[in-house]
Amino acid sequence: MTKAALIDQMHAYLRALAVGDGASLNLSPNFRYSENGVFLAVGEGLWGRAPRFEGIQAFADIETGQVVCMGVAFLDEQPRPFAQRLLVQDGALAEAETIVSTDAKGHFADVEQLLKPDILYTAVVPPSRRVDRAGLREAADRYWEGLEQSDGLIPRFNYRCDKYDNGAKTTNTLRTLLSPDGKVHSCASALNDTRAARPRARERRYPVLDTELGVAGSFVVVDFHPIPDHPRPDAGAMYMLGVFKVVDGELRIIDEIREFLPLGSSAGW
Repeated sequence: MTKAALIDQMHAYLRALAVGDGASLNLSPNFRYSENGVFLAVGEGLWGRAPRFEGIQAFADIETGQVVCMGVAFLDEQPRPFAQRLLVQDGALAEAETIVSTDAKGHFADVEQLLKPDILYTAVVPPSRRVDRAGLREAADRYWEGLEQSDGLIPRFNYRCDKYDNGAKTTNTLRTLLSPDGKVHSCASALNDTRAARPRARERRYPVLDTELGVAGSFVVVDFHPIPDHPRPDAGAMYMLGVFKVVDGELRIIDEIREFLPLGSSAGW
């Protein structure tokens, strides 16, 4: 199956989800579906809520048969950060993994920005500046390891790199001065500043590695432990899709679509 065909599968899935019509899809007999780490049957969860999707940006991997997307799901006309993964096997949908966030607006979320997908992700990387599949996986994994170790020197960041959390630009921006931290961060210093929360990046998966676009799509669960006398209410398990653009082996841009779950929760996959 081609990348274009996998991406078509994603759009067909979202159309079916929007109207609650699972019967229109070619589902595997062993089809599995989860929302925010909870396994459901077709007809439950978003299937009964008539979501509307906008700003969808999808990436596919013909070697794994998987496709991921990020964008916005409108529920009761309220925009929510949204991520989706599908696995296609023998032409049938075998897995669907959904993250729909309740964190849409604030210091570390700005859902409206997800309505304007960044064309940087769809720019083809010149062959001389690409890395192979192993290099894409390593670039993403070094980021998760840097987060777990609270060490911004572990990943390789391009000097133009920025990070976006549920649509909000959280690096190299004065808007973070309004946050409880009151700091302006680079991609590296943002990792350094997590030490007090003792993050643990677990259940790391890499369903999409696109060498032509230099895109790695990775799912992860990161435990952030409570910090005594600290005002940020973000202790818990951060379940997220991370999308990384890799050029010259360096991280050029990072997007995270995430939802907080109780500390220690599993994605279930």
